[in-house]
Amino acid sequence: MKEKALLMHPLPRVDEIATEVDSDPRSAYFRQAQYGMFVRMTLLLKLFAIPISTKPA
Repeated sequence: MKEKALLMHPLPRVDEIATEVDSDPRSAYFRQAQYGMFVRMTLLLKLFAIPISTKPA
């Protein structure tokens, strides 16, 4: 794999990507999943018209 490549995957990675790849800095699938969670949370808040506070609770 190229040095500047990113490895992305929608997860779960059952029998598709070895767990040894998790420690490679080019693997981005856990960040990808985390960012997707934040996007889905925001969409649900907007859908149900729940105000989003930018100040910590």
